[in-house]
Amino acid sequence: MSDTFLCHSAASELGKTRHCKATRWRIGEDMEDEDSIGRRIAHYRRRRGMTQIALAEKASVSPSLLRKVEIGARDATPVLIAAVAGPLGVDVTTLNGQPYDVDGPRRDHIHEHVSAVRQALTYWDLPPELETAPRTASALLSDAVAVAHLRQADRNIQALIRVPALLMETTAAVHASNNPTEQETLYDALATLLHPTMSIMHATGYDDLATIVADRITWVAGLWGNPLAVGLAAHTRTSSMLRHGTYDVGLRLVERARAVLEQDSADPAALRMTGSLHLRAAILNARAGNADGAAAHVTEALTIVRHLPQDTDHLWRNLAFGPTNTGFHDVAAAIELGDGPRALTLAEALDVPGDFAPTRAAHHYMDLARAYMWQGRHDRALSSLQRARDLAPQQTRHHPTAREVLRMLVRSHRHANEPLARFSAWMGHPN
Repeated sequence: MSDTFLCHSAASELGKTRHCKATRWRIGEDMEDEDSIGRRIAHYRRRRGMTQIALAEKASVSPSLLRKVEIGARDATPVLIAAVAGPLGVDVTTLNGQPYDVDGPRRDHIHEHVSAVRQALTYWDLPPELETAPRTASALLSDAVAVAHLRQADRNIQALIRVPALLMETTAAVHASNNPTEQETLYDALATLLHPTMSIMHATGYDDLATIVADRITWVAGLWGNPLAVGLAAHTRTSSMLRHGTYDVGLRLVERARAVLEQDSADPAALRMTGSLHLRAAILNARAGNADGAAAHVTEALTIVRHLPQDTDHLWRNLAFGPTNTGFHDVAAAIELGDGPRALTLAEALDVPGDFAPTRAAHHYMDLARAYMWQGRHDRALSSLQRARDLAPQQTRHHPTAREVLRMLVRSHRHANEPLARFSAWMGHPN
């Protein structure tokens, strides 16, 4: 696995001391990025008694790349993090330093609601005992849709506050109902609620809970038998496979779900779900270093776009599919493959609608920030991070890519830069 495949370095100035009004930092070959991913990799490598060469060999990465990541001279990409996590015997979230801002004066309020979600997730094959009977299926679905909209709008704390009670009530209703029509609506409500819950848990670094929620979605899909729910379950489960580097398993899961959806290939909703799965397969292939496979799946998605050219984001049912999200994934695949110039060329041709889901657009701009950084276009990298923050501040603050790119920008900048210092202060000084 080459240096080019894993990441490109932003130009850095070594041995300088720099000051800024809002923050201060010193960089150099001996710099101690105490909160950097590279420092954590080095820490766990030494704890395991491994040399850099030994870890690089086990992870199939370049020894020189690993050394540069450990000293902070290169950004730690998701591919590299997943590659070294296994040999080190630690979780990817541990290397990322997630969850962020759990303690201290900058404690994020979202962590206050995770325990209640964890407790609610213990109920699935056995119903919770409620003081009052569950409301109607339509009322529960309406509330689940409201939670999903909050997540799409990056109002994660507000969404998570509602999840525990609603999840227990809906689960109780599923167990109590013997009406097939009502059960359909209740399964829909559970899937609609669980999807944003998984997304929030994944985004905030609670991978154990994200995995549990993905399993619950698979459980709902099994009860329901709806092909779209099967597609959703596969898409959801592959989120952790992307993070932890089990790309082959993820691709097999996607292919299995697509085979189920092909039975309803004339249905627009099934086509959009299939398109979403092609986009997921494109990223899985790109993370695995298979450029041809990634391109083939983007091409398949574009074929579906020609039949269904309108952007849609119908909560979980079709995920987000259309020309814009397909374009986002084409850019993202190029970045995962380490091809910054191609990614930026593709991005320049994209016209992002102003009303597109902010969390999805913000993710695109965080990806772009990395590509701009690789090309040494630091001002554009920072403006991309700022754009992501404007669209989805909660998501951006919790995202490892935003923190790693910001750390590299801080490390590489030669002069005082007030916008960079302000952004670093807002993020919580991840450098």
